[in-house]
Amino acid sequence: MTSVNDDPRVGTDHIAALLGLALRRIRSEILATSEEQYPGLRVSHYRLLELIPPDGARITDLAEVATMTKQGLGQHVDYLQKLGYTESARLPTDRRVRLVRRTPLGDEAVAFSRAAIARVEQSWSTQLGPTRYTHLRQTLHELGGDP
Repeated sequence: MTSVNDDPRVGTDHIAALLGLALRRIRSEILATSEEQYPGLRVSHYRLLELIPPDGARITDLAEVATMTKQGLGQHVDYLQKLGYTESARLPTDRRVRLVRRTPLGDEAVAFSRAAIARVEQSWSTQLGPTRYTHLRQTLHELGGDP
C-alpha cells in the first residue's frame, strides 16, 4: 500500500486541489519563520488578525466576514488575546457587543504575514513572468467575485 502522504500530487487533477497546492506554498512561507517571532500563531490566526480593521470590529461582524460561527471566532479571539495579539472590550452602549482590536503586536504579526505573502507573489511573478502573473491575479480576482 502506498501512502498518500508521500506524494503531494495525489488528487491534483481538479482545480480545487491545484488551488490547495498553491495555498500550501503561501502557508509554508508564512509559517517558515513564524514560530520564532510570533509563537502560537497559525495561518488562520494571521487571516483573522488581518480582517480586524484599525478601529476594531464586533465579533458578529468578524464572524460573518471570516465565514465562521460567532462562537468559533470568539474562541480564536480569546486565544489571540491570551497571547497579546488582540484586545477586546464590551461597548458601553451595549454590553452584549464585544469590540475586538489588534494590539501593536497584532499589527506586527499582520505586517509579517503580508511580507511573507509578498515574497510568494514575487516568487510567482519571477517564475511565471510579470504578464502571466498579472493575468493570474486578474483571473483569480474575477473568479473570487460575486457570481
